Amino acid sequence: MTEPAAPTTPATPEDFDVLLRDVLGEDHQPPARRSCTLVFPLDRVRSVAELAVAAREHALGPGETDARPRLWWIKGDGTFLMSNGITATPNTRDADGSWHHIVYADGWGPGTDPSTVLGSEDLHETLDLTQPLPDGPRVIDLLRTAPDEATRFLLHVTHDGEDGGLVLTTTVS
Repeated sequence: MTEPAAPTTPATPEDFDVLLRDVLGEDHQPPARRSCTLVFPLDRVRSVAELAVAAREHALGPGETDARPRLWWIKGDGTFLMSNGITATPNTRDADGSWHHIVYADGWGPGTDPSTVLGSEDLHETLDLTQPLPDGPRVIDLLRTAPDEATRFLLHVTHDGEDGGLVLTTTVS
């Protein structure tokens, strides 16, 4: 006599989304979260931020009118922080093969689909490195003065219920 097959249970929310697409069709999109916390390696964020601060010129993002050091949070092919500093060697890679001006969030590297992170739209938001945060120091100072035992940079993203905008807050841990 054969044993009955063990029921299969989706192991992760992503597995469950695949199962739902099988049932509901390929156009099914899981609901976006209203808030999330993205985790980045602190040493890489610090390096990318210092690249922006050290650059003599800075690219402007959508809606920006003054060029100054910034990190851009981009959600598209994965989700990452990117320096807006213009360098003489923009396509340089580090020894480990990573782009020197980009740092991906843990678990959200190239080829991942971050559509469940605050909606399915691609996204570009700005973290100004030189202006004080509403609740504390400048982002660059937060990075530079992080405790020695800190290894992660946390980007907390929340939809602002008032105008649909995003509120970004940062911490190190």
